[in-house]
Amino acid sequence: MAVGTYRHRGVVAQAICPQGVRIRMLDNARPLQEVPSRDAALTPEDVAEATWQALHDDRFLVLPHPEVADYYAHRAVDTHRWLTGMNKLQRRLEDQGALR
Repeated sequence: MAVGTYRHRGVVAQAICPQGVRIRMLDNARPLQEVPSRDAALTPEDVAEATWQALHDDRFLVLPHPEVADYYAHRAVDTHRWLTGMNKLQRRLEDQGALR
């Protein structure tokens, strides 16, 4: 990882992880549109602002949706439950014909 190896040389790396962003791709994803709707889809400007702020406080993990930090923590603490939830979502999408 660049940050762990080269931070002292001024290398900056960030992982930007929004939950959902209001762009044409989301608009065209009909059945998949509801996947990020549990948390409101952000505008590209919202994501850009979160990224800009993260550049100023040297944050590696940029989470424009604050609740994603909780999902990340739950995935680490109770991986089985998280995987069960992901599989439930996958089955729902397949049942709706969203994934073929």
